Amino acid sequence: MIFSLPAENERINHIRMNFQRLTQISNPDARISEFEYVNPFVLKLELDDPWTKLKTYLMTIFLLPIRAVLMSLCLVVAWMFASIGLYGLTEKERRSIPISGWRREMRELTALAMRLLYFFGSFHYIKVYGECATPREAPFVVVGPHYSLFDSIVVAFCGPSTVVAKSKAADLPLIGKIIDITQPIYVCREDANSRHMTRHLMVERVISKEDWPQILVFPEGTCSNGKAIVQFKPGAFAPGLPVQPVAIRYPNAVNTVSWTWEGPGVPTLLWRTLTTLHTSFEIHFLPVYYPNDQERSDAKLYALNVRNYIACAIGIPGTEHGLNDCKLMNYMLAIGMPYYAWSHDIAKMRKWLGLTVGTVEERLVGQHAPFTDENAHVTLDEFARRLDVAKEDHSTRILFKIFNKDKNTCGLIDFREYLLLALFLSTLGKPKLELLKLLFKLFSGAPGGLVNREGLYRAVKYLSTVTPSQCDQLFAKADSTGRGLVSFDQFVSIINCHPVLLDLQELNEPKPYAAPQQSSSN
Repeated sequence: MIFSLPAENERINHIRMNFQRLTQISNPDARISEFEYVNPFVLKLELDDPWTKLKTYLMTIFLLPIRAVLMSLCLVVAWMFASIGLYGLTEKERRSIPISGWRREMRELTALAMRLLYFFGSFHYIKVYGECATPREAPFVVVGPHYSLFDSIVVAFCGPSTVVAKSKAADLPLIGKIIDITQPIYVCREDANSRHMTRHLMVERVISKEDWPQILVFPEGTCSNGKAIVQFKPGAFAPGLPVQPVAIRYPNAVNTVSWTWEGPGVPTLLWRTLTTLHTSFEIHFLPVYYPNDQERSDAKLYALNVRNYIACAIGIPGTEHGLNDCKLMNYMLAIGMPYYAWSHDIAKMRKWLGLTVGTVEERLVGQHAPFTDENAHVTLDEFARRLDVAKEDHSTRILFKIFNKDKNTCGLIDFREYLLLALFLSTLGKPKLELLKLLFKLFSGAPGGLVNREGLYRAVKYLSTVTPSQCDQLFAKADSTGRGLVSFDQFVSIINCHPVLLDLQELNEPKPYAAPQQSSSN
């Protein structure tokens, strides 16, 4: 089931050489070619091969039910061991005193049951390179890249270690108790006070003389496709203590394990994984990383260098994408904005092309509206000409590929889609009414920014919760002359007493999360 391979000096030296090279050239403003560019938040997984389809359907019929039963049994057994190990402990004792004696044995048995769960779930080939350091050598274990829940296999190979988990995980049936046996540090990302308390608890544990296990962290804070490592959050690096970097890989022909923002949903990925004969997994325990004086005083630099170190170990790039992008993607997803998984990439390419302000796109909306299928679908040459950028520039080509359905620079793109995203990003932090005025022009059906019924809804739907029927009523009220077209000013004049006005008076930005009410027990 598990093969343990020692870390080789030659491999370690190779990693260190690549690391030195990468840290020297690491620059967030450095341009890269279209062939090197990676979006870690997108995954394509399709059943387009007849033989693969047949195998998958046969495995679904004959193997999936057996695996599901065995995995469920292992999950229940793990939950039982965890429940026994936690029996009689108060919430305060779980957080303040490391478990010992027979309770620790229960934790080991819980980890063993979870290993068997993954074994029955197709993870037969787990290769381990190097060795896990002791808590005294490295209080923190930092793992990357973060693919999905499957990565929790690493926890069992680290003691098991303590994990930093989202507070909501404690409420999950069965899984919550299994997480609790590791005596995790829970964090509520939306609450700044919780994040501060989490950092405090992490430091408190690592400097404690008590026999606490190592703290395992996925510092990316979000899942990716594993083709690049996104930015590390600095929390685990703030204490300035040694960490053990751990690089993980799934060296399989088809990636069925990544939970990304754009791609198959979790049920589909679980189905594809459980109908795969074998899923290979590699764990690379790298040498303990001892920070220098500069890194100890700068947690962000420390996090960046460890991120680059792990990236070099498995031969993938680092990227500027990070957890902060998720807030914007969540916002775009909630309002129905397309290309949300590419928001970081669109913003970055426009920045490199000098288009961040949005004045070029605003001019183009007025110049080419009303848009039709004839003047909206453009080639790369026309795309570059309209934006007044070089066609040969890699940023131009990457930006074009994002909006091309086949993700290449051949064929056509719908220029309206690009303008929608460009206008949206350039008006972030501004009143929604400013964006609405531009969208009236983008979706106009006649010169002068006049929209018809369909155009009005297309302009308003991203900025308000208004329904199509409600929008029709507003259109009819604004179209007092009955010509079938309304202007921006006409629309604004008739919504003074309508709830839609409240939406449009807000800023075009993600809403700040309200801190949850804390119970007295906390």
